[in-house]
Amino acid sequence: MSGIRLRYLAYFGPDKPPAVLSLAPGLNVVCGASETGKSFIVESIDFMLGQENPVRDIPERDGYDRIRLAIECAGWPTLTLDRSVEGGNFRAYEELLTDGSPQTEAKMLRWKHSAARQDTLSYALLERTSLTSKVLRKNVAGETRSLSFRDMARLCVVTEEEIQGRGSPFLSGQYTTATGEYAAFKLLLTGTDDSALVAAREVSGRRDQDTGKIELLDQMIADLQAELDEEGAEEEELNDQLARVDESIRAQNQALVDVQRALDSVLERRGAAAREIRNRRARVAEIDELVERFNLLDSHYQTDLDRLAAIHESGSLFVHLEKQPCPLCGALPGDQHLDSECEGNSESVVKAADAEMVKINLLRRELADTAASLTTERQGVVESLDQFDDEYKAGEQELNEIASPAVSTERTSYNLLVSERAEVRFKIEKIDRLKRLTAQRAELDAEQTESAGSPSTTKTLVSKNVLDEFAQTIEDILQEWHFPNANRVFFDEGKRDFQIAGKDRGSTGKGLRAITHAAVKIGLMEFCRERNLPHPGIVVLDSPLLAYWKPEGDEDDLRGSDLKEMFYRYLLGLHKDSQVIIVENEHPPDVVSRDGNVIVFTKNPHQGRYGFFPLP
Repeated sequence: MSGIRLRYLAYFGPDKPPAVLSLAPGLNVVCGASETGKSFIVESIDFMLGQENPVRDIPERDGYDRIRLAIECAGWPTLTLDRSVEGGNFRAYEELLTDGSPQTEAKMLRWKHSAARQDTLSYALLERTSLTSKVLRKNVAGETRSLSFRDMARLCVVTEEEIQGRGSPFLSGQYTTATGEYAAFKLLLTGTDDSALVAAREVSGRRDQDTGKIELLDQMIADLQAELDEEGAEEEELNDQLARVDESIRAQNQALVDVQRALDSVLERRGAAAREIRNRRARVAEIDELVERFNLLDSHYQTDLDRLAAIHESGSLFVHLEKQPCPLCGALPGDQHLDSECEGNSESVVKAADAEMVKINLLRRELADTAASLTTERQGVVESLDQFDDEYKAGEQELNEIASPAVSTERTSYNLLVSERAEVRFKIEKIDRLKRLTAQRAELDAEQTESAGSPSTTKTLVSKNVLDEFAQTIEDILQEWHFPNANRVFFDEGKRDFQIAGKDRGSTGKGLRAITHAAVKIGLMEFCRERNLPHPGIVVLDSPLLAYWKPEGDEDDLRGSDLKEMFYRYLLGLHKDSQVIIVENEHPPDVVSRDGNVIVFTKNPHQGRYGFFPLP
């Protein structure tokens, strides 16, 4: 039986040291601290096996632009694949190429599968696993499509999210792809594809459409019922709860109105105090400016008085002095006309100066009175500022200590009630939707019963004998691992999953789901190996031993048991042409380090290997 083995995974980038992971045949374990790139390795392998979506953009990946994966297969040249981290097609070399230069010419392989092309990654890998030209059923009408290697990859590479899932290990949970996914499982289990199917063209289009609708409705009803069962929702109880919440919202709304009114009152008082403070400070500033101007005017008055006093004094001197020629017009004493006016009449000048001094003194007194009045007003305004400042501070304190916290508390309570009401209404809407879907399902069922024509096969069938043998393989594996109550393993065709000791596999805790999912994927590979059936020959599992380091509860807790040791011992004893890659947090037993390939990420820059990506 042909199969592939992964030998080398690496990231490259300009001016970046390569991030390299070397893989060996048999058992490989990548373990160590969280956040060191372990799960990223699983995602990268899946991406390099043809996954369309680019790998996650984690900080450690910055600067790396290319991924390389080397694949070996007995009887075939080693295939080394290079691909951009952004996705797209592959550059392929037929040699084991690590970080050296290629010796062979590169050829392009398309990432997308096509039945009509051989230059695709899917064809290259299917050819190496003896699965080319296989056909899978894709719908209930019996229509088929060609097998893609992605159908095989999802049965071999299991991410951390998938391994914990409640659904079937063989299905992705997408209704539109479920038929093809189960057909791929049947192909591996039996070695028989669906090429013998003939599409039921003779069935009327309406019947095909109704059959598809029924399957879709069944899936929707099952999913919705599962959600309601998980939530424990009862219609009568929800209606009562909704009524209580509505009443609480009305009461809470009134309480919110009351505290908001109190808050508005405090804000108004504080605002009035703030306005008074602003107005009074503005008046004080205005008074200060007026007083400053009045002082300047008074200084001008004083200057004028000093000038007039000088004129008065000098003019008085002219009256008592010996007669001299007029200092203004130059007239001699005998020629002076004292009975007529001239510019040199000193006596009249003195009188005018005296009159002006009287007028200015009157203005100064009025100016002094006005300044005194303003000063008095200023003192009163300044004294009143303290009162309004106290009022403002009291309002601010009440706002911070009482009003605002009260409003915030009431609003929080109101928002919580509104959220609770929305949640209850959403659950009630789910119940109503379930009723509508159930009614539609019943109508379609009745219509098909009335118009039933010739029977046709509407689902993929697997021999019960084969399913029983496969279930026995899983039971044997779980017993070898010392899994608790690993007896009476039965394959439920309706759910396309296993029952273990009478309990649905998907109803257990996520830790037990992870280990049983691992048993199924490893068991499928072993089942094919023992019967010489085609299988890729690899299984990649992320966190299968979750129950040892993150159990959901006591029933999900495997700590203290020897399951981990038996799990690894079993993997060490697998067929030598099989390859298993385990990604785990906890270190494996010492025997794995001796007989397997163990890579430890320490997350310690001073000890061992830090993580998948080198430290910058």
